Amino acid sequence: MYPELFGVVKSFGLLLAVSFAVGMWLSVRRARPYGIRSETVLDLVFVVLVSSLVGVRLFYVLTHLGSFDPWYRAFAIWDGGLTLYGGILLAILAVWWQARRRGVAFLDIADIFAPGVMLGIGITRIGCFLAGCCYGLPCAGGVCLHFPPGSPAWRQFGPVGVQPSQLYGSAAGFAVFGLLLLLERWRPARGATFGRFLVLYGVVRFAEDFTRYYEPDQVMALGWTNNQWISVAMAAVGAAVLWRIRRARTGVGA
Repeated sequence: MYPELFGVVKSFGLLLAVSFAVGMWLSVRRARPYGIRSETVLDLVFVVLVSSLVGVRLFYVLTHLGSFDPWYRAFAIWDGGLTLYGGILLAILAVWWQARRRGVAFLDIADIFAPGVMLGIGITRIGCFLAGCCYGLPCAGGVCLHFPPGSPAWRQFGPVGVQPSQLYGSAAGFAVFGLLLLLERWRPARGATFGRFLVLYGVVRFAEDFTRYYEPDQVMALGWTNNQWISVAMAAVGAAVLWRIRRARTGVGA
């Protein structure tokens, strides 16, 4: 656990910045075959940056309303408390709105951005690991990690091993990123990469959350967390996108 690098740089913040920089570079390169100008892509990357930062905090606050006393502590983002899905969902809505305003096909932009989002998740989850947040449930065995005294996991469970859920999330991000690029070799239809992103990330995040610690009030029906229910919904939307693409290609119902 290294919450600070070189004694001054917050490791999570650094990895988050790296993920946005890499995602921006990748998106600009991916936009060229679509004939979309770099300036447009950079503008939309800025939209993603702002909306995702607002979303990750807003979603956390809305699901932890009783945790802020006094209420204005909800604005103290530097104290931690971010939820990835909030950023993803708000960024999708913001990009859809901005794409419509600019006369750019949303599915083209979504296809361009989707692999970069997964690459960013892979990088950012390493930042979570270094910071000690988003830790896993207690376990025993070779894969389990022991965080140092004073860390969030240690304060919650004491000196026991926990699942390396941050590293699971990082590995899943890199794996889905590679798979999305691999599947593009078969020239998918517009929206296919975005649909696959929704399905694949929904599935891996659903599985990952079985290893991760959540507060009891974040557990909902069937013993699933709120993030797992969002994962199910995301995968379902992705499956619907892919079904519509397949239907359009085969001419079913035309």
